Parts: sequence; C-alpha cells; structure tokens
Amino acid sequence: MATLPPRKNPTPTKILKQHLTPLQTLLQLGFPKHRAEKALAATGHRGVQLASDWLVAHVRDPTLDSDTQRQYVLYACPTGALAEQLTQFWSESKELIWNGAHNYMPHITLVSFFNAPDESTEELVNALENIVNQDVLPDHIELETYVSPNFMGLFVKEINAEWLKNIAIRYVNKLASLGIPAEPQVKSVHLTLVYQFPSNLYQQLRSMVEKLTLSSPANWELRLYSRDARLQNAHVHKVMHAHMPREHDELELRVGDYIYILKGACSSSTDGWVEGVSWLTGISGHLPLNHTKRTAESDAWTLHGTVQLTDNKSENLEKVEISTTRKPPVLLSNDSADIPDGIAMTNEPIEACEAPSSSSRQIFICRHGERVDFTFGTWIPYCFELNGSYVRRDLNMPKEIPSRNIEDFQNDSPLTTVGEVQARLVGEAMKSSSIKIDVAFTSPSLRCIQTLTHILKGLDSSIPMKIEPGLIEWLVWYPYGVPVWMTSEELIRAGFNIDKSYDPIIKTKELPLKENATQYYERSYELIKRMIESTEGNILIVAHAASLAACTKQLTGGRAPSAAEVTRLVQRVPYLACLTAREGLDGWQLHPPPFPPITHTSNTRFDWKVLM
Repeated sequence: MATLPPRKNPTPTKILKQHLTPLQTLLQLGFPKHRAEKALAATGHRGVQLASDWLVAHVRDPTLDSDTQRQYVLYACPTGALAEQLTQFWSESKELIWNGAHNYMPHITLVSFFNAPDESTEELVNALENIVNQDVLPDHIELETYVSPNFMGLFVKEINAEWLKNIAIRYVNKLASLGIPAEPQVKSVHLTLVYQFPSNLYQQLRSMVEKLTLSSPANWELRLYSRDARLQNAHVHKVMHAHMPREHDELELRVGDYIYILKGACSSSTDGWVEGVSWLTGISGHLPLNHTKRTAESDAWTLHGTVQLTDNKSENLEKVEISTTRKPPVLLSNDSADIPDGIAMTNEPIEACEAPSSSSRQIFICRHGERVDFTFGTWIPYCFELNGSYVRRDLNMPKEIPSRNIEDFQNDSPLTTVGEVQARLVGEAMKSSSIKIDVAFTSPSLRCIQTLTHILKGLDSSIPMKIEPGLIEWLVWYPYGVPVWMTSEELIRAGFNIDKSYDPIIKTKELPLKENATQYYERSYELIKRMIESTEGNILIVAHAASLAACTKQLTGGRAPSAAEVTRLVQRVPYLACLTAREGLDGWQLHPPPFPPITHTSNTRFDWKVLM
C-alpha cells in the first residue's frame, strides 16, 4: 500500500469544537457577542445550553442589548450544623413577621454590591480563588451574639474579623486592577439575624436568638453572587400559579418563575394587580399578586463561584458521631399552593415519624391534591366544546369529569391527574404504615371528595365518605357566596362512595354569609369536637390548607390566631399535606404523620414548535 507524501502547505490547524470556549460556541451559533456575554454572566458560566436557553427566553427583554451591568456581591456563608440552625431560625422568625434579614440567606458581607461588565465574570471568580489560596485557612470563625431593640446579629471576634477584612481589601484591590471600583466591608464584620421588626416582638426574637448554639461545627465559604440591576429597588415574588394574559399589558406567569416588584407596589395596589418584571424572560407587565408569594431576593441571584474559607475538620467528625442517633430525615414539602385555600406557601421541613405503638385514637387531616384551575388558569372555555362535551387538552387534566352544570366548575374545581396520583400515594403510604381508618369526612368541594376517594383506594378501604359542609375553609375567601356543590345524589351517580345516611353537623344553609378569623376557628373547633363525640376509632378528614390548623389549634390547647397569622399559616401547607392529632392522657396533641410527605417539582408545558 502506497504511503502518503508529505504536504508542503498544510491547512492551518482549526480549533476543534470540543475545545471551543462557551463564548466561541455561542458566537458560532450566530448570537451577537454582547448578548452571548450577557447570557453567560446571567447563568453563571454554567455551559452553552443554559446560556442559549436564557437567550431564547429573553429575546423580548428590553435590556438585552443595553450596556447595563450586573451587580456583584461577595459573601462569607456558613455551612454545616450552624447553617442548619440559622436556616431554622429564618423559618421560625419568618412566621412572626417578615424582616429585612429574610431577603437574603445567612451571610457576612465582605464586599458590597459593585458593577462589573459581563466579559469580566470569569476574571472575578479566578481572582477570588487566587486570593484565598495565598492564605493558610483557619479551622473556625468565632462569633458572639449582639442583641438590641432594633437589631440582632452575630459579630465576628476581632482576630477573625481582621483576617476577613484583609481578604475583602485584597479582593477589592484586584478588582481595581481590572478597572472595577468596589468597597470592602471593613466597619463591623457581622451576620445579621433580624432587623426592621416591631418592638412587641423583641422578647420573643431575643429568646430565639439566645437559643442559637454558636459552638456548633461549621465551615465557611466565600460566595460570589450577581443580580440583575432591576432588582436593586425591588422585592422578589415566586410564581405559584400560572397565568395567561387576557389583556395586552398583562405578564404571563409560569410556575417557578421569579418576579421583580418595586418596593411599595404591593401595599399600594387597590385591585390586587401589580406591575413586575419576569426573571425568566425579562419582560414586564401587570400580574395578579395572589398568584405569587414573597421570597428572598437572593433566590433570584446567580451564584458564580464558591471558595472554601475555613478548614474545620471537626464538622465531619461531628456528623459521623450523631448520624446513628439523630431523628428521622427531614424532607421538604411540596411547593404547590392553592388560592383561596392558601395564597402561597414556602418550602419548609416536615418530619416523618414512626407509627405509634399505642392504640390511642388518632385524627388524620389532609389537604386536597393539585387542582385544575390553578394549574391551567382559565380552563373551562378551553376544555368544553359548544355542545358541552369535555375534551382533555393536557395529560395532567382529568381523563373524565363528573356531569354537572359546567359553570359550577368555576368555583368548585376538580383535581388534576397529578392531584389524583398524589392522593393515591398518600393512601398507599397510610396502608404501608398500617394505619386503620374507621370513619372518613370530606369537605363538599369536589377536589376534596376526589382526593379522599383516591386516598381510600390507595388504602384499600371501602368505607363510605361523609360529606360535611362545615369543613369548608374560611368564607372570607368566597366573597360572592358559597360555591354550588354537587349533591350526594349527583356524586353517587358519578361513582363516588357517599354515605347517604350521614346527617351533616353543619348544613350548607347554616354556614354564615360572613365570618372573621376567630369565628372560622370557632366553627372548625366545634365541628371537630362533635365529630369526635359522634364517632369511634380513627378519623380521616380531607379539607383545605387552612383546615389543618383550624381543626386542631384549639383542640390541642392553642388559641385562634389573627387574620394575618391565618394567612401566614396556610402559606406553609402544600397539596396533600397531612397532620396527625393523637389523643393521650393530657388530651389531644399534634404529631407528624407516620409516613413521609410528598414532594415534586413543577413541569412547564412543552411546545414542540421550538424544535422546528
């Protein structure tokens, strides 16, 4: 076989595709350089795919071609047991009132916000790594508590504070060499716990602060974050329910997106609508405020890099020592929400416990599953033909729907397919935990009846359902009156196993036209007491987000909360949340259910046309 002769003028070597930088790849895909750099900076240089997706999503962003720079900040953040303590403190203090600290994760500010061009992002991260690598890492950072009537925090002791200040100053000097002005935080190095709180909460917050164990093992790390400049004077709200625009000036809402809303806009709104900017698309428009919930501003930031700041080897040793004796794992609750069941909710830990060994009487109270209207928005005109026949437009819509007046679905929504699956899983979990249910009550809302039906199927139970109108949620969320519910006869014809002989404790006509929060809790308390008196064995109740607290608060010795507290409570109750009340020698007490919660992420609608 003949050998190849040498070439005198070989073609200059080309850069192989696998050796292209993300910026070079985006340029080859046809994106302008300034847009490609903006996308890489906004996504933390996490790859071409994420950056290109960002560019497609932001194609109508009015700032896409502007020279507005992102704002960067340098934090020192704890990890390990101390971080867990602080996260729990954040959760508990948020229950009392939202204060300024809740806008961010627990942190020590080393360099305040500064502006930097998009093309400099990677240099900012590299400079941070080089500076820290010059030092021998300390094994811990010592903190001391400071409490005053308007501020509570943890201050770094002097020896560690000077070292942290030195890192901040060196980093700022490096930024200056890149032509980027910034200011180090050198006055008082501290971690803020609470501020901007009313004086009547001082003692309660102080008690919570004093319970923090500062000797808990912790490592610290530097984190470089950036944010969209439009966030500077805005609060951040997370989208809990989808919304399709009906007017040209409305903003499309997608579950999981974050919305920038100017400070003061929510309190000044007279109709429940505000103007905001979408983190996902950069587009602005008007949106219904009750489709969102306020969250930390830092949730909408971009993390560019982390660098280890301490070398506390005892943290890992401590974890090993306690791993065999610690409580069952903490699981995150689902991020679903329901209005009017609950304006929104937050991810908070819910523990699972072992099934009780005693035969004490128990009440299991569950919230219903995911509902169609808050998943798909205006769904009725979309799913019903002119002749009244139902068409399943999405796999998450129910396969079939009960026969009734179509307009009555407007205020009495059915479950989604996911909602049915959620309920079945809870029933199966109850069965696996050897839970025995002797009597089952449900709110007359269709979503609750469907939820209880699927729980009982998962439980392999054939007990009939008792429809109790008194389980309807707080009536303040129904300004136009109680919904038109399906009758027992209609439900039976639709295939539901209804107890026809049950005489409701509170009949529909006996429900008040109006009630305040205290009256709602009193109604629920009297109802649960009569349920207990009139039945034997374990009770299963399926109702609404507010029902879990309303039916148990006074039963377990608590007091009815204020209207604002009711709203905050329901924000923490996801779909299919379940609570156990157990009767003991000292009366009824709350317990976590003897099975884990159900958690799942959101899934946006796929448009196949994007692949054309």
